This record gives sequence, C-alpha cells and structure tokens, in this order.
Amino acid sequence: MKASQEQQHPPQANCSASTERSARGVKTHRSASGRPVAAAVWAAAAGTLWWLVASGETRAAMDAAPWLVLVSWLVYVAQWRPCLRADGGGFTLINGLRDHRIPFETVQDVEVRYAVTVRAAGKKYVSWGAPTPPGSFASGFEHVSDLKSRPYSMLPSNERFSQQQPAVTTGRDEIAQSWQDARAAGLRSANDTVTPTTVTPTTGTPTTVTTTWNRPMIALGVVVLLWVVAAQLF
Repeated sequence: MKASQEQQHPPQANCSASTERSARGVKTHRSASGRPVAAAVWAAAAGTLWWLVASGETRAAMDAAPWLVLVSWLVYVAQWRPCLRADGGGFTLINGLRDHRIPFETVQDVEVRYAVTVRAAGKKYVSWGAPTPPGSFASGFEHVSDLKSRPYSMLPSNERFSQQQPAVTTGRDEIAQSWQDARAAGLRSANDTVTPTTVTPTTGTPTTVTTTWNRPMIALGVVVLLWVVAAQLF
C-alpha cells in the first residue's frame, strides 16, 4: 500500500519517506555485560573507600582515592558509555570518547560478527558497545539432542536451524535489519552512488559521516590523571 502511494505521488515520495524515517524511535543496542561490569567495579571502588575510612585508614583512603576514581572513569568510558543507536536516518556509534554519526546514505556494508562493523564513506567504524554474539543457549542450542538427531540441519547458507525450529532474533540482527529496511524503503546507499558523499534530494545538504569527541569526558580524564600524578608527587 505504501509503495503504491509513493508511485502515485512521485514528487513527494522522498520527502514523505524522510519524514517517516525521522519520526521513528531510536533503538539503543548494548553489550549485555558492559553495564553490569561497570556497576560491579564502581561498587567495589566505593566499598573499598568506605572500608578504609571506616577502619580509620584516612591516609590510605586519600592515597587510593585518585586511583579508584581513575579506574571508575576508565570503566565508564570503556564499558558503560559505548553503545550503538539506530534510528530512521542512520547509525550512531558511541565509542568511549568519540562518537560517529553514520547516515544510511553513506553505509556501504554492515558486518555483524564478533564485533559490529559499519563500512561507510570508504572507512570502517567498529562499535565498542554493540551486542556480542549470543551464547549457544541464547541462540537456541538448548535443543542439543534434537540437533544431534538431525545433523544436516546446518544449511550451506549458514542457517543454524531447520524450518521447524523457531527463529531467534537478537539485537545484532536488528542492527543489520535496520539498514536493510531503510534500503527497502527506497533509500539509496553508498553502493548505489559514484562517491561516498551524497546530496539528499529533500534538503540539498551533504550527507557525510560525522565524528565528534566527548570533550567533557576528556577534560574529566585529564583532571583525574593530574590528580593521580599530584598524589604520587606530594
């Protein structure tokens, strides 16, 4: 029905598709272990400081504080913050101190393996916080005996299950599917253009990959490092 409506009104097809894509909600994908690991480290750091203070080891607590804060900062950057967000217009790779905004128009390929890699504008962008490959039980291998009884259920097309088994959809599948949905909706990818930088027909503005630095977190990291150095010197 949507395709027929776009054919009836070709001048408004690109505009309506762009509006619909921008209206879709943002889907955030994270590693299942990232935030629990960060929370455990922060709890351990806070518990260590509390134990030292409660034991009357004020000097030891002051010496340990900058190092514990540094570890907490590193855990936030490497475990808590990284994620991959997909919306109607593209991907946003949040990697520690640097973020990459990748519009669908620049995407050339999406590799979903042990790490999610988006190839766009002639470069590769790896997501730190995308979901990791599911374990055997999460993937549906709880039916091990059933699989052993049918050894030929592994198809040459890399399909894990036969048609009788239920399909398992993970966050990594949704990441790749979001780009495929955008292409199915009529969005041109970088593979369909001559150059990796395209001009959208709706706004007339260049569509490129945008990389930004998280300056507040960088400044905080510098302050913590200076605190550690000062604690060692004085």
